[in-house]
Amino acid sequence: PQSIRNVHVTDKSTVANDPQVLALVEEIGKELGKDGRILLRESGTEPVIRVMVEAKTDHLAEKYVNQVIKVIEDKGHAV
Repeated sequence: PQSIRNVHVTDKSTVANDPQVLALVEEIGKELGKDGRILLRESGTEPVIRVMVEAKTDHLAEKYVNQVIKVIEDKGHAV
């Protein structure tokens, strides 16, 4: 199962290089291990960050996507 969400942000590169966001992505990647993956990607044409998670279940994929988006919002990066 896969979950993808787009987050409209003030500055894509700021989000993509935010230490707290990167630390969470790395932590989730370790938790997923070989059972899934996480990807944080800047849109090439819009002020959007794409958060994609593949996991064993839909529930886990949604949970991890929501965790990353919450940090992006809490840090004030989301529009």
